Amino acid sequence: MILPGFGTEAQDRLRASCALVVGCGALGCAAIDLLARAGVGRLVLVDRDVVEPTNLQRQSLYVDADARAGAPKAEAAARRVKAIDPALRAEPCVEHVSAENAAELVGDCDVVVDGLDNYRTRYLLNDAAVSLGKAFVHAGAVAFRGTSMPVLAGVAGAAGLARADAPCLRCVFPDVPPPGEGETCDTAGVFGPVVAAVGAQAAAQAIKLLAGRIDLVDRALWSIDMAGNRVARVPLAGAGRADCACCGARRFEFLGAQVADRCAVLCGRNAVQVLPPAPVAIDLAALRDRLASIGAFDVRDGMLVGEVPGAMSLAVFADGRAIVRGTVDPVAARAAYDRFVGA
Repeated sequence: MILPGFGTEAQDRLRASCALVVGCGALGCAAIDLLARAGVGRLVLVDRDVVEPTNLQRQSLYVDADARAGAPKAEAAARRVKAIDPALRAEPCVEHVSAENAAELVGDCDVVVDGLDNYRTRYLLNDAAVSLGKAFVHAGAVAFRGTSMPVLAGVAGAAGLARADAPCLRCVFPDVPPPGEGETCDTAGVFGPVVAAVGAQAAAQAIKLLAGRIDLVDRALWSIDMAGNRVARVPLAGAGRADCACCGARRFEFLGAQVADRCAVLCGRNAVQVLPPAPVAIDLAALRDRLASIGAFDVRDGMLVGEVPGAMSLAVFADGRAIVRGTVDPVAARAAYDRFVGA
């Protein structure tokens, strides 16, 4: 409360506010911890996954007992922050975020914080935040690199910002990388201090927004490379595009997408077929090389096959379709697809 420009009023605003954190992995843990300790009154924590031993290298809210129990991340994170501040309303939501529930989740909060590890859900949250007039703080990290930026397109007018100076995620990154391209933490690893730095940057912007100090928000695309020991900022002033499909044309393609069931349980085979979110052509040899760090994969008979963590095997076809063996749970199969092929 003695911070210049904050004081009692800002602290009261934090206590009365709600932050939605989607993704309770490494980035989410870093942001959730800081938001809770800052005095944010209500946290809605969303994640579909469970804690695994390999998470403990970087996911700071969890302990060995959570991994041994296979506790849902949202539940374990909520328990931890309630132990920090018993007055905090921490609401776990063990769900997959989709076009069916995104608007409901986003509409009930004051700011959305990105703790995700897949692109398509980020673009869905971008759609929901812009359409509902909410602030969204993007964050992402893989290997030694990470980025963060505030998305204020939904609140630009009310906050006194010019439309061109408040780009959304699609103004800066118009297209979702297709499945099979781009690194993930499961294929390239992640350096623990990177997620701590990126999560702190994202949490800082969220805290400023919730405290009513939008004037202090770092309105730039912020990036860090801990292998090259570089930090960079690209100012976002003027980056808002009138021809942006989301905040310009207000075509919320991800939010309004038809929710087709991407998964089908294959009867009697202990397997689930997963379809890509959009038509795609995958370079199977490149995907094999990218997955080499987690096991032996072969390309044969027009598909990539190999074992993945979780006692499952994966067969990926060039059209993006995959068969995940070792489970009949569509949520687990889709999570494996998103982690190892891409969302």
